Amino acid sequence: MQMATLSRWTLAYFGCALTALVVALALIGLGWAYPQNPLAAPSTLIVVHLLAIGWLSLLMLGALMQFLPVLVGRELALPGLAPVALGTILVGLFLMLCGFAALDGWLGSAELLPLGGLVVIAGFGIAAVPLFATLLRAKSLPLPAGFVTVALMSLLVAAMLGDTLAAALAGLIGGDFAVALVTHGVTLHAGFGLGGWLTLAAMGVSYRLVSMFLISPERTGWVPRVAFLSAVAGLALACAALGVLLWLNAPWPLGLAVVGLAALLALGAYLGDVVTLYRRRRRAQLELHMIAAIGAFIMLVLGVLLLTLATWLGWEGAVAAAVHLLGLGWLSGLGLAMLYKIIPFLTWLECFAPSMGRLPTPRVQDMVREAPARLGFGLYFGAVTAGAVAIAASVPALLQLAAVLQMAAVLYLIHHFYRARRLADLPLLWQDHPRPRLLWPARNFRSPT
Repeated sequence: MQMATLSRWTLAYFGCALTALVVALALIGLGWAYPQNPLAAPSTLIVVHLLAIGWLSLLMLGALMQFLPVLVGRELALPGLAPVALGTILVGLFLMLCGFAALDGWLGSAELLPLGGLVVIAGFGIAAVPLFATLLRAKSLPLPAGFVTVALMSLLVAAMLGDTLAAALAGLIGGDFAVALVTHGVTLHAGFGLGGWLTLAAMGVSYRLVSMFLISPERTGWVPRVAFLSAVAGLALACAALGVLLWLNAPWPLGLAVVGLAALLALGAYLGDVVTLYRRRRRAQLELHMIAAIGAFIMLVLGVLLLTLATWLGWEGAVAAAVHLLGLGWLSGLGLAMLYKIIPFLTWLECFAPSMGRLPTPRVQDMVREAPARLGFGLYFGAVTAGAVAIAASVPALLQLAAVLQMAAVLYLIHHFYRARRLADLPLLWQDHPRPRLLWPARNFRSPT
């Protein structure tokens, strides 16, 4: 594997993302989200955007700043833009949340909502510049990088559509266009964000990371190409459906149905590849992060099946439960599982890679204690499942309890991330090694490759 340089701001992205996740879970535990409040209620939208932008998008962007150079074999272009993008996204998200709060009768102006959306778009655009520039420097684009390229395009579409929706909700856009957009555009906004951006990026990065962590041959051949081409076709049709909505103020049901079929084909091929990667692995014993990743893949299967059934039946509660499984089970579960490996891995690179060949160095596995951390992942996925059941059955008290348990699991895992960063679990031989800074940018570093 080629590891060019440590991304100096990736850990800061992760820290902000984990903070947003904890705050969102605390708000669900306090009863701020569906089903206590309607899906389109401002309080529900505050929680949704904390999770989508604050947690998942910052997590993914931080990971891409580090791993996209690995995918294409080139250093990250324009790395100085990473902190600018992070700050801009955080400011825009704060303004958006204030705008939603104003819609709910809190102090402030609803016009902060589209203003915050514009700032978030600017932040995403700034983040996209070094990522696209890195892709352009590549001699060729391997399939995982192709997924990331399409995902970044979907991110920008989702952000621009979201800001248009925000302007309609704030009353800056009126008439039949605004009614049609609010009525039919939310599904497309969620599809571009949850599916096109986050899921495609997760698929692209995981194709490489799962292969690398399992020591399994990378997937090639027609199956991964089917996954990629189906995803691209589905997104192209989704763009066409968006064009129909903007032009005619009406949805395109047939087009959306084909989008769903293309998404199912892409996910089916992807999951088949994941099973093959696990079966062909050379690492006999699975490490905890790859065991936890299996939980995330199971959540993906459950979420897709439930979403398909609920859409067919027109069952709103089950649709919300499926989104809960996909957002907090699949994407968040996979993110937490990968963080359990990535944070010790980056810490090891920073602290010990320069000493390789000259001094004894620990293994990355020596920086964590897997046995107690299993409890955190078990509690997390159990709470996500209970929360989905509570949403589908409309039992708010059970959802609140599940959210509290989920938050406790996340805080417990953050404790383990902190211990890895502070070198707290290392054998005695390395206990006196200087500690790295917790979140602050690492010094310029180049690993021996």
